[in-house]
Amino acid sequence: MSHAGHNHPLNAAIWLTASFMLVEFVGGYMANSLALMADAGHMASDVMALGIALAAQRIAMRPAHAGMTYGYGRVKVLAAQVNGLTLWFLCGWIVWEAVGRLQHPPQVQGSMVLIIASIGLVINLVIMRWLHGSHDLNTRAAYWHVLGDALGSVAAIIAGAVIMFTGWMPIDPILSFFVAIVLAWGGWRLLRETTLELMEASPRHIDLDNVQQQMLQTKGVIGVHHIHIWRLPNSSYAASAHVQVESMQDWSNVSQRLNDVFKAFEIEHVTLQPELTICRENDMYCSNIK
Repeated sequence: MSHAGHNHPLNAAIWLTASFMLVEFVGGYMANSLALMADAGHMASDVMALGIALAAQRIAMRPAHAGMTYGYGRVKVLAAQVNGLTLWFLCGWIVWEAVGRLQHPPQVQGSMVLIIASIGLVINLVIMRWLHGSHDLNTRAAYWHVLGDALGSVAAIIAGAVIMFTGWMPIDPILSFFVAIVLAWGGWRLLRETTLELMEASPRHIDLDNVQQQMLQTKGVIGVHHIHIWRLPNSSYAASAHVQVESMQDWSNVSQRLNDVFKAFEIEHVTLQPELTICRENDMYCSNIK
């Protein structure tokens, strides 16, 4: 996929979100609706989130060099973590405003809220369709922002309808609490996933014990230790391990069989160190096993 093609959904999403954000904020201010202004505030965070995601995509495409042998792919994880934190800051603002409005419920123009929030929901659904299905953590972080915004639009629609038909004003801040809870959950998921990746934790879907057992069952292998599996900045997986073998002369065949084991787990980059269980003096392959 080309550079332009890869970034097209994020580019289009930024412009569409920024345009409607201004409409929604003005409308929320005129209608005196916290649900609508909270949604506009979230759209502002969407613009920032999408901008961060787009900038990270471009930086990540820079080639690797001697000082950055893995390249710049990890910047997308950092961008996703920043976006996770902004979700939490946004939650705090919504809850703060909602508490104040529950104590002194203002008069809200339900019809205007209903119309503007309905348009906002359609726009959010369009953007979600553009971003849906990406396995890239950075794009998924932006997707979470837009998903939360879509839920905010739904909350504003419900609040507008309830106010129109019943005149019950507290529904506006009450539904804002619901949006805040969803955003807090999304922010937690992003922060957890990005922190684990930055800490180079083993991928959750790969059973390390199972990989080790498969290695031990490989012909010519009598022991495995110092095994590590982690995710690379380009979203592929890498592994390294020390392997005790029966014969160093057969290492080329053993290593090929072990590479087949790792391929079954979709691990593409593998570094293996062969070792003999019986150390011979001056043997370059001898391990310091006692």
